[in-house]
Amino acid sequence: MRDKSAKALTIFIFLASLILSACSSGSDSGVSVVSNTDFEAVESFNIVVPVVNHTLFSLTGVRGEININGDAGANSVTITGIKRVLSESVEDAEAQLQNLQINVQDLLDEVRVETIQPANTGGRTYIVNYTVTLPKFLMNNVSNLNGIVTLDSIENDVTVLNMNGSATLTNIVGSASANVLNGQIQAAVTLPLNGVNDMTTLNGDIDLEIPVNTSAVLSASVNVGAIMTQNLVLQNLVSTPTSLSGTLGDGQGAIKLESKQSGNIRVTGI
Repeated sequence: MRDKSAKALTIFIFLASLILSACSSGSDSGVSVVSNTDFEAVESFNIVVPVVNHTLFSLTGVRGEININGDAGANSVTITGIKRVLSESVEDAEAQLQNLQINVQDLLDEVRVETIQPANTGGRTYIVNYTVTLPKFLMNNVSNLNGIVTLDSIENDVTVLNMNGSATLTNIVGSASANVLNGQIQAAVTLPLNGVNDMTTLNGDIDLEIPVNTSAVLSASVNVGAIMTQNLVLQNLVSTPTSLSGTLGDGQGAIKLESKQSGNIRVTGI
């Protein structure tokens, strides 16, 4: 099990390096180093992208909260939020705001958003808090290094990678993939036929709510922790202190849950 956890940690670190490389800009040379981050500068932003032939929304953050809300009546992606820089003086923080950018690309079938910040922070802290409203039919692909990620009312597939912080997925109708390094996953997901719900933490609990009539093969495993089910009828149940598997309904979809190092798993029928 140690080898399994070590492998998972390596994968997470590799993915984190990809996120950082994608979101970093500028040269490391000539960057001054600050002695503290007691002062801050703040700037808000509001960006609107009309939805035409788009099927996917993707957001790659570094540090900050990400809140995404699906709206049945929306015909555009509205991206609002706050940029913050913490540094040793207000003057330095304000000067660095220009190096903290929101890159929005209106692609053929995708609205892509990325936080762009200096590769070498010099000890400063760069934060972007996002609030996104979009049509609920768009697929969502979200990556973040530090902060809370929340998705609500999406009627399509969602994918979330969060290194440090919780992931909350509510009112999701579609396949859902969530991977968290340090933090919990809370989710309420309605799987379509043959849909897949795949959720993994390294250190953290997984709390999943699904309709009682869900059709899927359920498998769950922990290293240090407990697995609990409530208000669900599992056929062909196989249970050990660290694993559980069984069939819900006709078993047409798949639910795979794993806490690789430390954490509990709870699955509740609603």
